[in-house]
Amino acid sequence: MVVGIDASRYGHQEATGVEWYSFHLLNELIPLLGREHNTEVRLYAQNDFQPKADLPFNVRKRVIPFPRFWTVLRLSAEMVFKPVDVLFVPSHTLPMFAPKKSIITIHDVAFKHLKDSYSWFQLWLLNRSTKKAVKKAWKLIVPSEATKLDLINFYRCDADKIVVIPHGSPEIQPFERWSEQEVQSYKEQFFMKDRDLFILYVGRLETKKNLKRLVEAFSRFSVEFAGWKLILAGKRGLGFEDIWKKVLELKLEKSVFAPGYVTEREKSFLLENCRIFAFPSLYEGFGLPVLEAFAHRKPVLTSKTSSMPEVAGNAAFLVNPEKVEEISVGLKRLASDGVLVTQLVGKEEAQLRKFSWEKAAQATYHTLFGF
Repeated sequence: MVVGIDASRYGHQEATGVEWYSFHLLNELIPLLGREHNTEVRLYAQNDFQPKADLPFNVRKRVIPFPRFWTVLRLSAEMVFKPVDVLFVPSHTLPMFAPKKSIITIHDVAFKHLKDSYSWFQLWLLNRSTKKAVKKAWKLIVPSEATKLDLINFYRCDADKIVVIPHGSPEIQPFERWSEQEVQSYKEQFFMKDRDLFILYVGRLETKKNLKRLVEAFSRFSVEFAGWKLILAGKRGLGFEDIWKKVLELKLEKSVFAPGYVTEREKSFLLENCRIFAFPSLYEGFGLPVLEAFAHRKPVLTSKTSSMPEVAGNAAFLVNPEKVEEISVGLKRLASDGVLVTQLVGKEEAQLRKFSWEKAAQATYHTLFGF
């Protein structure tokens, strides 16, 4: 038997959600593939990459460069001329020509809930690729029950085709430590003083992340908690201009900062030093940043919609993301109620232990070979 795995999202330099999923999952999955002695496994990528683990004897990289539309054109051609029995695609799009036993991960269908957050072309493309996946894939992996229900409700997907495999969580310990030189450099980079108190958001800066309401809530919060800052860390996406217009409108440009994409080490530093982690997203297929904040023992405010309650459990302060006042009150509670913060943070470790990339890889492995 021959199994193909799309590894094109592995090891991106400025990785975001899908890339981190591919990176962590494949790191744990690759060693498991060595169990299949009678199976050849091909890892497809557009550019050469170096997996974290040594490749088992039956696993080979297959680097097939192509300038554009790599999945739709180049990987499709590969499936025609060098077919496989099973294909696993950890992202959102199947190649035009794929084997009957194709398995794809659908991370979310946010575009169905938040159409104004996407261009018409993005909506068309995402809807088309999801329809195709639901129709043609042998199995669909989703990271949450919320995404499973969306596929059933929006696409009438057969529930038996859907396998819920939650993402993993970051390591609980040990935390990174930084040299005095690094600390000083980061403080300058993020406009931090020695005793600054700040609220942190990490993720793409775009409309569906609900950052305009977070900025409004921070403005109300600042009336009682003067001197605090809000750091919005991440790449700028669709709608960033409106988010920053709100910052200027509320005259918060001296207390709200958008430093752009942050490396893993920079993100870890910010998480270690923030007082509150705020993630009031309108929709998430999983919400990995919540677990990252848990790993740093920070009180978390997040939404009580889509997958966030599954991820956060009872270890976060949940709010209606469409109500600015709820977000503001939640921030105030987490900034002032030490008993509440202690209770929430005390529950984070148990919630973290429900998720692991090892478990995710084991479940994915059994999905690939469980027929």
